[in-house]
Amino acid sequence: MASAVTLTAEDFGTLTNGLSRSVSVQKFTWQTAAGLKLSVLNLDAAIIELCAPDRTWKSTANVLLGVETLDEYLQLDPTLTCAAHFEKGWPILTGNGVQPETPGCFGMVDLNRVWHSFVDETRLHLSLVRKSSAKHRNTYATVTISVEPSNVVRIQYQTCCTNSEVFRLAHRFLFNLGGCDSGAQGTFDHVVQLNADTYVDDKRNLCMVGDSFADLRIAQHLGLSLYKARNEGLKGVDSIGGIYGLNNTAEDGFAMRLIHTGSGRAMELYCNFPWMHFSSLDHLPKGRNAIVPFYPREGLQRVSIIFDLEQFILSVVSGTEETKASNEDQDKAQTNDSGVQQEVSTYSRKYIMNDGFLLHPLACPFRSVENPKATAPGTPDTQLPYPCRGQTPVPFIGNVTLKFGICKPLSPQEDAQSPLASN
Repeated sequence: MASAVTLTAEDFGTLTNGLSRSVSVQKFTWQTAAGLKLSVLNLDAAIIELCAPDRTWKSTANVLLGVETLDEYLQLDPTLTCAAHFEKGWPILTGNGVQPETPGCFGMVDLNRVWHSFVDETRLHLSLVRKSSAKHRNTYATVTISVEPSNVVRIQYQTCCTNSEVFRLAHRFLFNLGGCDSGAQGTFDHVVQLNADTYVDDKRNLCMVGDSFADLRIAQHLGLSLYKARNEGLKGVDSIGGIYGLNNTAEDGFAMRLIHTGSGRAMELYCNFPWMHFSSLDHLPKGRNAIVPFYPREGLQRVSIIFDLEQFILSVVSGTEETKASNEDQDKAQTNDSGVQQEVSTYSRKYIMNDGFLLHPLACPFRSVENPKATAPGTPDTQLPYPCRGQTPVPFIGNVTLKFGICKPLSPQEDAQSPLASN
């Protein structure tokens, strides 16, 4: 009898640095009898594929904005990868969302980004040592991933820094349950629920969720929320996101719930992190010729709902006045709202404005625990073995669980066909 969950490994490519050192990149893939597929690289502990079934149980789609080849992955901005990100202290909030405190490795091949892997039946352990230029200042990290037959993904993060600092570690997920190619239309077809009472906006203001036009403490259909907010003339309608303080004591228990009304896919995220950065990727540049505001499934036909009429007229006027650029120049670059030229490639087609959701669990910075021996009278610090000098390293442990299912009860006929019914 076939196993309800299988884990396989295969070569995904080879990395080579400037010193001609090379290392193999491995892809680990879980497959459940209930139709879930998860693929993880030992490069950055990145999740590059997560396929889930729809309400028919006959069709699956990749619900993660991921990549298919190593070349695609290496050409992505590190802030747009579903990788395990290290961040120390509070994240830096900017107009472009959460940014790491240290620069990424965009365009560089760093072999230290490859994690050591160990497979225990259907559980994967990935470990990494981040070496600092300072003596005895290393960070040890472990990511453990397992998949259950009921389409549940469990991830545990552990870090420990030898100089008593704490580095958070968590995946930065980019989800679209409509499928990675469904774009903004799929994004705004979601019903979203977030267990949070407060959030920090992009101007670093602490706000109450109840004051937002989209109070995500209750399930909100994003398309209808945007439509209502525009009709009421509310400001900041196109920006949905912030750093939310999670209510982990809520009766429902989950941190975030996503439901895609078209496909019937549903996902709940559980975690013991106190905060979560959530947005509809509104900070990313618009795609070429993209009309993004809102796509209701309720059959509303008015033109003003589909796009901003004033902006449409201005674009027509400016288009007739300007000289048409050559096709070659149009293919070289596109300009985002800040005027920065960006390369246009097939790799970035999934990473444009509103093409999915950013879900990034965040933890609070911890104070170091003083070592009583180091502070005892008459005990010179230099006589203590490292790392007992001064302060004791404080470990960080975080857990994230993703549960996939169907957004409404199945009929008796469908329930009998469900792979979950036999588990």
